[in-house]
Amino acid sequence: MYVLALDESGIHPGAKVMLVAGIAVHEADARRLERALHAVVVNNLAGLPGLDPHTHELHAADLKTPRKGKPASASFPPTRDSEWLTVSPERRLKIVSDTYGAMRAFEPSDPSLPVRVFGAVVERSHKQFTTAERYVYDHVLHRFDEMLRRMSKERRTPERGVVLHDRSPDREKSIQQMAAGWQRAGARLEALVQLPLFVDSRASRLVQAADFVSHAIGRTYAADPDDTLAKDLWPLVDIGSKGELSGIIHLTPDFGRCPCAPCQSRRTQPTIK
Repeated sequence: MYVLALDESGIHPGAKVMLVAGIAVHEADARRLERALHAVVVNNLAGLPGLDPHTHELHAADLKTPRKGKPASASFPPTRDSEWLTVSPERRLKIVSDTYGAMRAFEPSDPSLPVRVFGAVVERSHKQFTTAERYVYDHVLHRFDEMLRRMSKERRTPERGVVLHDRSPDREKSIQQMAAGWQRAGARLEALVQLPLFVDSRASRLVQAADFVSHAIGRTYAADPDDTLAKDLWPLVDIGSKGELSGIIHLTPDFGRCPCAPCQSRRTQPTIK
């Protein structure tokens, strides 16, 4: 069984893109990957008194710019300071680098069951943006299902999958309803044993890894694009039958000119409309 951890970005008004992305790991390696990610925190907080690695969440944006707490208002409860505020910028950036390095260097116990990255990005300027939420989840869940069915055929043994998602009370119902509809539609999502399961990201290093994947891909398609972080992830993206990076799709009106790796890998494929 594979576990796919997902995170989303760009759901706020005015975002340049909407995306969902994550990382899939076989159950035999899930705990090993979590331990490798936790070791990044332990090793980098070593020697700093009073800091408990278990309370420090791997959250890419917060590591780069730790949030400051805010007092309660009429509309929102108070928020606390980030646990990363007391850690130096140099050490925080080292943790970011080491986390991506741990994902890139991770070796599965069985080479035929590799770690894989999935994602879908829709530009606000693309006509599909009006249904972007449905599209990004549709692509990612179906590419994950497609990988599982392909592996089942190649290995001649059923391979199934579960999906973990960062808990979001205002988003959970919508995502569950979409996934339930897809699972009822004939053979679609037949390899998934359950709808997405929502967990607190603070309790799961795998969900935190999904945040890092989402962050790197989001930076690639930001207003000031930077694919430095994503370059480490492209080798982990699931590959389609024609050699394209099928695990990630980028919907943009500029498909023919887009320099990103997923678009380049599809240059010989029909333009996605």
